[in-house]
Amino acid sequence: MPELTENISFVVVALPIPLHRQFTYSVKGELPSDIIGRRVLAPFGKRILTGIIVAVPETAPSDHEIRPIMEILDDAPIFNEKLLEFTKWVAEYYFASWGETLKAALPLGMSPHDVMRVKTAEPVSEQIISEIAKKAPKRAALLRELSCHSGEVTVGYLEKKLQSSTIADQLDALERAGLIICERVVEGEARAKIRKAAVLNGEAIGSQEQFREVLNTLDAKAPKQALALSYIYIQHRRLNGEPILAADIVRETKVNEQAVEGLAAKGYIRLIMTEVVRREHIGDSSLAERDETALPLTAEQDHAVRRINDAITAQKHKTFLLHGVTGSGKTLVYFHAIKQTAAIGKTSLFLVPEISLTPQLIDRFRAAFGERHIAVVHSRMAIGERYDQWRQISAGKVRVVIGTRSAIFAPIENLGLIIIDEEHEPSYKQDAPAPRYNARDCAVARGKMENTAVILGSATPSMESMYNASIGKYHLLEISARADNAKLPAVRTVNMLNERKHKRILKSFSKELLDAIADRTEKREGIILFHNRRGFATHIECNDCGAIPKCRNCSVTLTYHKTAHQLRCHYCSYTRIVPNACETCGGLTLRDIGAGTQRIEEELSELLEMRGIKVQIARMDTDTTSKRGAHRAILRDFAEGKTDILVGTQMVAKGLDFKRVTLVGVINADMRLFMPDFRASERTFQLLMQVVGRAGRSADSRGEALIQTSHPEHQTILAAVEGRYDHFYGDELQLRKDAYYPPFTRFVTVEFSGADEQKTHEHARWFAHFFPKNTPSLIMLGPAAPTIWRLRSLYRRLLIIKDIKHIDPSGEQLRNALRTAYALYQQHTASSSVKVIIDIDSFGGL
Repeated sequence: MPELTENISFVVVALPIPLHRQFTYSVKGELPSDIIGRRVLAPFGKRILTGIIVAVPETAPSDHEIRPIMEILDDAPIFNEKLLEFTKWVAEYYFASWGETLKAALPLGMSPHDVMRVKTAEPVSEQIISEIAKKAPKRAALLRELSCHSGEVTVGYLEKKLQSSTIADQLDALERAGLIICERVVEGEARAKIRKAAVLNGEAIGSQEQFREVLNTLDAKAPKQALALSYIYIQHRRLNGEPILAADIVRETKVNEQAVEGLAAKGYIRLIMTEVVRREHIGDSSLAERDETALPLTAEQDHAVRRINDAITAQKHKTFLLHGVTGSGKTLVYFHAIKQTAAIGKTSLFLVPEISLTPQLIDRFRAAFGERHIAVVHSRMAIGERYDQWRQISAGKVRVVIGTRSAIFAPIENLGLIIIDEEHEPSYKQDAPAPRYNARDCAVARGKMENTAVILGSATPSMESMYNASIGKYHLLEISARADNAKLPAVRTVNMLNERKHKRILKSFSKELLDAIADRTEKREGIILFHNRRGFATHIECNDCGAIPKCRNCSVTLTYHKTAHQLRCHYCSYTRIVPNACETCGGLTLRDIGAGTQRIEEELSELLEMRGIKVQIARMDTDTTSKRGAHRAILRDFAEGKTDILVGTQMVAKGLDFKRVTLVGVINADMRLFMPDFRASERTFQLLMQVVGRAGRSADSRGEALIQTSHPEHQTILAAVEGRYDHFYGDELQLRKDAYYPPFTRFVTVEFSGADEQKTHEHARWFAHFFPKNTPSLIMLGPAAPTIWRLRSLYRRLLIIKDIKHIDPSGEQLRNALRTAYALYQQHTASSSVKVIIDIDSFGGL
């Protein structure tokens, strides 16, 4: 232990590793009073990790040697007391480590870490590699791969090329033999972008008269300088004296840098280095038409706004469930609540479900509140953009933060309102990595901790949220009518069993739906077609033996993508070219089965051409929106009428508000309905209601929706056709109660995965054995193999645990049982070859 005379201090650090404990490190010198909440680089084994200081021990530790901190990365805390409290709650509730949770709260670029780089010590001959291959083929393969590179490569690159999960042993052996050199370097830290900028010199140009005099002088002798100064003066007034980038001056005025420097030399401006805030590229045109905050409110909207604003003004926690039909103007209610929050000097947090966000919604916010007052955070932004937005939020320079689920951790100091739009969406639940949190539930918890109002908005609320409203935990606000006097669309089903029997089906389309599409295209009205499966076909099949190509890593069939002539796994991304013949029997006839969005697009184009109708069809799914800006471009063309028909997956089911859409078609409403998932009916109902709601959002036309289904009598389909959320909720609630499913229980999955199937099953059985018995609130099922029993080359087993809420209201019995079982499992059975994932409030089924 270090001598105390050396003036050594100690800190407790949370590290981003799956261990439910923190670690003590030493720091030279006295600690500042605000040391808690700062980032540090700390050694851990052979690695260097970014951790967060979460405490200062009251007494110096004496039981073991303490390693020193390598570097304190921040001059001030980046986590305040409230955010530390919130992240600790998330870690404890979702059974994750505090360090993992704190890492999840930071944007990429703020968690530097060490990376091992490897290179050969000297050129290695093929003869040496061949000799090594006789005894150690893996070592030889690694050495051969390294010999192909003149410089260093990362361990991650080598593992990917060699298709191995770990090569640590091979690296150690080769390093000991002197054949390779391994070096650890710290990488991954984002930095502020600094650029040259101009500031008007107030002493030289303090008035309009001075400006005119200087401009006249320059105009005669240095016209380029006059042009640049004129631009700087106008921007100076528009931006309230903020620096103007030199690059912008050159680009906008077409002068050279020497003209700008000449103005500085004459004392009219000062050139400084300033930080540039990187923002996501907005696009060439806006999808928003006007500032909506000036629009009149309906009576129901006004009631909701008044109730919410009362809570905002009182600065007391209250959770509202805003249940409004599609097109009812929930966003306008949000806008008024955000305005009230800004009026009391506080910041609003607005969460949306989609990773790519909805460009149309972002544009509406920019029109209402101005771009400079808004920060946008999502995973498709560049690292520098996310880093800058995070720092803008932390500095209190914005009034509205818009983001996906990770934005729940935004470092807002003066939080006044949290809004979760489309609160029912499963994308608010984090699947991997830890913590596996639900941003909706975390929003309610953070709102309670920070005394803020929370709004959960949806046209189809989740069963849990509506149940909480029914028992008085949430304040229910309802908007039953559409805004602007628009009417809900007329919805009807097309019975595909009858259509098939009477031969009224053409490819994937019933004649009724096809006639409706043809009618709308002739009128130049917008059409949205929903099909929740991408690709061209679900799979290909041999006509002779029925064999179906499967993923080599997962227990699923490969999806056929016609454009690239590929078979793809949508779980692990494994891809292969379509074979010319069956690999089982050699048959030459392979047929594609089922339909994806690619096929729907192609079939529709062919069918309409047969009728002499030429249309522009756009497809919107993860294949067509992977490139940056593609999502916005597709929607812009559709909004402007350049595209007649929009075909897509659930991307088209939510958030779109186009007056020109008068027809929505659902190609197959039954796709999710019979999946082995207790939420299957709920998800089907929500998707149908959401996509149907895209039609008829103008008072000029009611709109129509056609739902193709083989089960028109199913309660879920009937409720969606009638638009009766209450009918669906009542029936489904009783089924959930009888079967002990949420909202009456907490649903927990414990997943085991490993390369050895038998060993994985045994580990699951041991965990079940250690799980406390005779706890009245807990029901355990399994272990059992899930539907996808092999995923990414690993075999899987599941334990299902249901925690009955009325017996265990706080969930303490569940947490104690999990802690006990996990500790005993770690002590007696745990192995690095079997991974264990505990998912609280899981969204997964069997």
